[in-house]
This record gives sequence, C-alpha cells and structure tokens, in this order.
Amino acid sequence: MSTPSGPTPASLAARSAQQNAPAGDPADHPVAAEVRDLLEEAAMIGSVVGEEFDLGAVSRQTQLLSKAHDALANALEDAR
Repeated sequence: MSTPSGPTPASLAARSAQQNAPAGDPADHPVAAEVRDLLEEAAMIGSVVGEEFDLGAVSRQTQLLSKAHDALANALEDAR
C-alpha cells in the first residue's frame, strides 16, 4: 500500500476553515481580562496615594505593570 503524498482532505478542510473564519475580537482573549484587572489595580493604587510619594505603592504598581506586560508578551508569543 502506498503512502499518499500531499495534504489530506481533512487538513485541506481545516486550513480552509481557518482561513475563512472571521477574525476574533481581541477583547475576547482570556488575557484581556487579566490585563484589565492588573491595570485597574495599578490605577487604584495611584488614585489612593494621590500626589504623595509612596515608595511601597510605586513598587506595587511596578509589579502589576510588569505582570500585565508579561501576560501580553506571552499571549503574543502564543499567537505566533
């Protein structure tokens, strides 16, 4: 029995479905809610502290923004 060369009908159908599918809404990506929550928490810390300089608050904001960045970077890597 010989091995068929070229793509299988199933792989052709899957490729066609993927190419013809509508683009998803980026806001529906699971990382969007995570990043939104992190940014809201960072903004809340800033509004509570106000004009006063608080090294602890700045440190916490930095941690939150770094987590948001990492989540977005990982999502971008997964999309490749």
